[in-house]
Amino acid sequence: MERRLRPALALSVWTFFVWTTRIRNIWTDDSLSTADQVAVAGLLALIGVGLLALAFTAFAAATVVVWLRARRQATPSGAGALVGAFAVFTTGVWLVRGVQIALADHEAAFVAVHTVLAIASIALAVWAARSAHTADRDRQPVAA
Repeated sequence: MERRLRPALALSVWTFFVWTTRIRNIWTDDSLSTADQVAVAGLLALIGVGLLALAFTAFAAATVVVWLRARRQATPSGAGALVGAFAVFTTGVWLVRGVQIALADHEAAFVAVHTVLAIASIALAVWAARSAHTADRDRQPVAA
């Protein structure tokens, strides 16, 4: 059963990568002084990027826990619902942010990179949700 949750694990790893990279980018921005970096990080945390990163991290961490539990036993109940919620959240955020980024005054390379991030995130989310749904369906007892 744990095999069916591997796409959810892939989505979790990808999510950790994307959102920890976002935080790292703030701290390595040469155009910002240390004071500015602290201010930007604090401001972003206050206005939502921090909360968004926290929400993504929580979904990813919970999904990893479910995957680890599935390695030891049958897929835990609710795994499909958790991964489904993670997938919907991921898709929704990237659709909104993708449009915002595309319509804002950003360089073409910035838009292109974020479009690739959005497409990859959404594709992993769909794959994870479908696989987790199948795992949940396989948990159901077969009616005789």
